[in-house]
Amino acid sequence: MEKVSSLPKLAAPAQRALASAGITQLEQLTKITEAELLQLHGMGKNALGTLREVLKAQGLSFRKSGVGNMDETIRDHLDNIRSEDGQLQNKAYSELMSITEKPVSWAYEAWDELIEGLTHKDNHVRAISAQLLANLAKSDPKGRMFKDFEKLLAVTKDEKFVTARHCLQSIWKVGLGGKNQQIMVVKGLEKRYHECVKEKNGTLIRYDIIVDLRNLYEATTSSEIKEKALELIELEEDVKYKRKYATVWKKL
Repeated sequence: MEKVSSLPKLAAPAQRALASAGITQLEQLTKITEAELLQLHGMGKNALGTLREVLKAQGLSFRKSGVGNMDETIRDHLDNIRSEDGQLQNKAYSELMSITEKPVSWAYEAWDELIEGLTHKDNHVRAISAQLLANLAKSDPKGRMFKDFEKLLAVTKDEKFVTARHCLQSIWKVGLGGKNQQIMVVKGLEKRYHECVKEKNGTLIRYDIIVDLRNLYEATTSSEIKEKALELIELEEDVKYKRKYATVWKKL
């Protein structure tokens, strides 16, 4: 493949950002990190993605941020979340969900693009982004989730119910980030429990919320969470569904 040294065509703000940093050749991008590039005024995620793909096509890459941050494998998985190849997308989802079960050091390098993914045109991207963000709450020492939680909660109302449910069933993991995150999650779930009563799948949503609270309780043993769950169950007027919700907590 013929080597390309010139920069690709980008939006005007991104072009000005590169020019202001004295970057005129593709090879110069190998001397800086993605995080450093994003600090330039006018440089956005779309332009960064274009530059990343052009570098990759030439066998090049941005300078690594340092030990412990995102490596090329993680970067490829994040890119493949948006792939039109279902197998690649599913593999990326599976790998990233497994990796983020434990705290990771690269959460903030992926955070913004996952937030953008919550409103992506592909409902699979929305679902994956929501689940990954819930997992990354344990890797959020800066507390960014406090600002973005409502965006995550909004996906539980997604027009595609399967997407909404995938988000709802994982959102309890945000509470693993700490006590204040637990409080935020419980309040958010309580709000959804009240408002979903008029929704098409309201009883199923309520059941998932009760399971969420059970999962969070088992992970934290917080008595306040159990009390809130039992309180919500009592609000169910249909005896059949009240019994169904109660079975989630029977063994406790």
